[in-house]
Amino acid sequence: MNIVGYSRFVVWGGGIALIASVPLLLELLLSPEVPRASVAASIMSIGIAVGGGLWLSYRSEEALRHVEDATARFTEGSFEKLMEVPRRRRLRALTEGLNEMAVQLQGRVQALSRLSGEQDAILRSMTEGVVTVDSEGEIRRVNEAARALLGISQAYVEGRSLDEIVRHDEVRRFMKEASFSMVPTTRTVVVRQDPEMILDMYGSPLFQDDGSSSGTLIVLRDMTRVHKLENVRRDFVANVSHELRTPVTSIKGFTETLLEGAMHEPESQKKFLEIIKKHAERLNAIFNDLLVLSRLEAGDQDGGIDVTNHKLSEVIREAVDLCVTNAAVKSISVTSSVGDDIRVGVNSSLLQQAFVNLIDNAIKYSDPGTKVSISAERSGEYVRCMVTDTGPGIEAAHLPRLFERFYRVDQGRSRQMGGTGLGLAIVKHIAQVHGGRVDVQSVLGQGSTFSVYLKPRS
Repeated sequence: MNIVGYSRFVVWGGGIALIASVPLLLELLLSPEVPRASVAASIMSIGIAVGGGLWLSYRSEEALRHVEDATARFTEGSFEKLMEVPRRRRLRALTEGLNEMAVQLQGRVQALSRLSGEQDAILRSMTEGVVTVDSEGEIRRVNEAARALLGISQAYVEGRSLDEIVRHDEVRRFMKEASFSMVPTTRTVVVRQDPEMILDMYGSPLFQDDGSSSGTLIVLRDMTRVHKLENVRRDFVANVSHELRTPVTSIKGFTETLLEGAMHEPESQKKFLEIIKKHAERLNAIFNDLLVLSRLEAGDQDGGIDVTNHKLSEVIREAVDLCVTNAAVKSISVTSSVGDDIRVGVNSSLLQQAFVNLIDNAIKYSDPGTKVSISAERSGEYVRCMVTDTGPGIEAAHLPRLFERFYRVDQGRSRQMGGTGLGLAIVKHIAQVHGGRVDVQSVLGQGSTFSVYLKPRS
């Protein structure tokens, strides 16, 4: 029974007792031995007392009802409307105490709400995945990044076990092991192969103020790009070392031969010096191409390069003029059918270098007396610029890696022709800094077509 119900019980109990005493009072009133004035005064006093009690009880009940209603609102978390302070001293103290408690609770609830909102915003903005697991192995919280990394599609995962939500066996096993560990643990896992995804996982226990563990924090980081870049760096160092070893070894060997006496033999001296010059020129070409790639990558990272509006036909015509000498040596004709109506926003010297590399490669690998053609066409939102030869073609297995640094289809033939292995990589980077891309189609025995995609200008 609440306090208002108790008050009603007392008031109505007093009223019932008064009604029960009416026969006794009537008997006293009719008795000749009892003065009627005394009985009447007694009845009046009792009536006034009961009436006053009923009136005070009603007022108290009303005040207590307000207290009960306000307490119910506070319990439900509604603190906006406070209680009116009554005149009675004891109820006033109670009401003021409850109002002060409501104000303090409202401040704490708002502070907790702000803190929770800030935590949610932080978790949403993180690129790392965050999962918290309680001591029973049930998920308490998962941010959006973790959902994406783990492929979680369920809307609500809080309160569910790891076995229900995490599908990858090794990831789930690590999370369970981290839940039982009292020290931080780490592991790297290949989540899938095609396309590859590599996760670095970090697990740490969550401790309460008394030192006991309340759960585990799991942090997931996608390291796929980092691992790919590390592999590229490692391959690049190995390839550069391999490419530099041959000319450096030759220069060193022939220099030592000259110093040992061959310098006094005019014919040998000239022959060896020509070989040294050839390898020095090869080293210089490699260094120049590496510097070009470095500048292209720096320009891409800095937000682009300086571009102006050009006719594509003019840029290609200048590139063809730079290659006609090599083409004439092999009696190869180089023709362009690019119209003057196609304009592109480009850095003309860089784009010219890209086409020189493609045309020069086509000339090198084509048979004497054949032809190389350059054309262009609209392809969706791009202009597709094509350099086509009738050379030996390239096997399909080599095509995906053809634009990698130092990648060669025929190692010996490429070096014999003086290539650095960086020409196509430079073409790819030039296209990328212009917001475009490259590709290649080739059929063995029928030739190849290298394409550069560029954004057109009006």
